[in-house]
Amino acid sequence: MKKILLSSLLYILSTQIISALENTTCKTCHPKIYREYQHSIHANSSIYKDSLHKAIWDRHPDKKKNIYKCVKCHTPSDHDLISGKSKLTDNPIQQTEPISCQACHQIESIEKHAKANKNIFTNKKKYFFSADAKKKGEKVVFKEEKSLFGLLTKTSGSPYHTIDYSNENYYNGESCMGCHAHKQGGNGFTICDLEVKQGNAKESCISCHMPKQPGTFVNLKNTQTHAFHGISIHNGTPTHLSKSIKLNLKTQDKGFTVSIHNKATHALFVHPLRLGQLKVSIERGKDHIVLKPTPFHRVIGKAGKPTMPWLADTVLKDTTIKADEIRIVQFDTALQKGDTVIIELGYHLANPKMAAKLGIKDKRLTEFTRLAQKRVTIE
Repeated sequence: MKKILLSSLLYILSTQIISALENTTCKTCHPKIYREYQHSIHANSSIYKDSLHKAIWDRHPDKKKNIYKCVKCHTPSDHDLISGKSKLTDNPIQQTEPISCQACHQIESIEKHAKANKNIFTNKKKYFFSADAKKKGEKVVFKEEKSLFGLLTKTSGSPYHTIDYSNENYYNGESCMGCHAHKQGGNGFTICDLEVKQGNAKESCISCHMPKQPGTFVNLKNTQTHAFHGISIHNGTPTHLSKSIKLNLKTQDKGFTVSIHNKATHALFVHPLRLGQLKVSIERGKDHIVLKPTPFHRVIGKAGKPTMPWLADTVLKDTTIKADEIRIVQFDTALQKGDTVIIELGYHLANPKMAAKLGIKDKRLTEFTRLAQKRVTIE
């Protein structure tokens, strides 16, 4: 009898856990997108998966009170945590889908505020928003049509949810701005601001970070292509983002300049933990001359010294590259005929010096990721 009761209890608990995992149903029809999602920043945004986020949380004064204010963007799928019914704890949601499919596809609008924007979710059940230029303005619901005296049944739409293709926010990238626009600290100081200048469906967050990839987005029919859902600036998309960065070299009598044209709709390297770098080297015969890297970063602090974000009240240094800015960098090394100049622009997710102070040992966070490269031979 005890074994039966125990088995029943375990079954009930397991079904509760499964039902709490919002992506469980999604992966049935969208296996390709689900596999991409597993490697995305959205699937690894909690403190239990993101070592950089955890390193900051471990030093935050709110940790002692277990008041996790990052929940609305880092783990919105943990509904009990958002509502205050529970405290931050390691659970299946935090481990597998802190930002679930539903968390993004049910954003109806964005409420803009000075401190941080807010996602407004639809209150309609099983109602998702998406973008498809060919279906823009449509609302697709599940339908069953019977013919031949009920012997044949034709279905259309999804049996699991309605799809609304009329929400403009999913075409111009505004659906991302609830979390990816700007953030102020408790004292009203702006910690980071991407200064996003959204364009249109051809030039937005979605067009760059979610480019079209071969393969159907759903297994119920072949759509041939789908929007990339492995969203992360650190696992493949830099190749696509490099199209938004133009590098050029101009020789001078006693040196040369490198121009960086940021054609993206947002500023580069604005997060105070990031470190952007322009790396330039010269191949001269058998010699390889490496010049001093040029850093691009935003240093924040207090009383003239760098501090953690929640203590900062001023910008100590800002060399970030704004949207559509052309930054000119001067080099005093004279070039010779036959030299090949290698130009690289990239970033470190975590400034190696800051990472060392935070005790971060994950090398993926401190390695250099190249965004754009150009080789120029001097004639």
